[in-house]
Amino acid sequence: MKKINGFILILILVITTITVNAEIYEQNFTSSNSLISIDDARLRVISLRYDPYPVNPDEYFTIWIKAENIGSDQAENAVFELVPEYPFYLDSNEDAIREYGILPSYEPVVLEYKVRVDKDAVEGANDLTLKYSSDGETWLEKDFTVTVTDAQTDFDLVIQEASDSEVSIALANTGDNVAYSVIVRIPEQEDYQTTGIDGQMVGNLEDGDYTLVGFELETTSRNPETLEVQIDYTDEIGERRTLLKDIKYGTDGDLNTEFNSTTLQGVPGSMRGSGQFQQTTSTSYYQQWWFWVIVLGAVYALWKTTSFLRKRKELKEMEEAKKHKK
Repeated sequence: MKKINGFILILILVITTITVNAEIYEQNFTSSNSLISIDDARLRVISLRYDPYPVNPDEYFTIWIKAENIGSDQAENAVFELVPEYPFYLDSNEDAIREYGILPSYEPVVLEYKVRVDKDAVEGANDLTLKYSSDGETWLEKDFTVTVTDAQTDFDLVIQEASDSEVSIALANTGDNVAYSVIVRIPEQEDYQTTGIDGQMVGNLEDGDYTLVGFELETTSRNPETLEVQIDYTDEIGERRTLLKDIKYGTDGDLNTEFNSTTLQGVPGSMRGSGQFQQTTSTSYYQQWWFWVIVLGAVYALWKTTSFLRKRKELKEMEEAKKHKK
């Protein structure tokens, strides 16, 4: 029974290692450094929370800051101001200053801001500053650390093969991160429409991997020039993302893409020469799951069979030993 439970535990651990979940950052503060006291009104920053965690360049994140008057008297003029510095900033419609006026004793407030991250933000820890006052004159500052990580990736597309009614597309993950649960679709568009399926599940693509997808197409305009392709994937922090890419694909046989990389036999130039790009068989989350179930099940069955044969051999030897004694 213990060995069976061990097998189940291993199975659970394997399954959990291939899941990706989005996270939310939360921190509580108890230091007196975040406390400002005017008479008997005492403002203190209690906690910080932001989503998503980590934040991504060229995207927004939401931050919640909880503060409270822990003094015995009310605060006469409670004011809070978020002071973002590069790589963070607020849009023009997001007020940095929040005025609450009178804040009774032990009355909490939650400040909510939508903050933009610069597209060129460097990965790592960056600071946000909150200024606050209980009378509008004496101010205290509290710095918060926000982690920036570029969890996204990018893709390159080229036409691998094409005919009057079918097209085969090579899809390469040219970014620095893994793309999970990749789906390639041909969305509704002016020049083309699919005559069969409009989407294919690719699975997971490591950075540097590529795969092939194929679609049946027909033209819907006289002079089609570009084919729009939609790529849906989950990034490394669990966010589902969508990219739209255009491929130059006309009826005159022009099979070049809009990208600058050169091509050789329909494969991006970045995939040639060094051999670091190899075509891989991409497996989806569920295919990985069942693969490990089958492998571990086979190992367990082999162990049971070996144990049975060993016990059978031992019993046979014992019977023969008894016969010799007689």
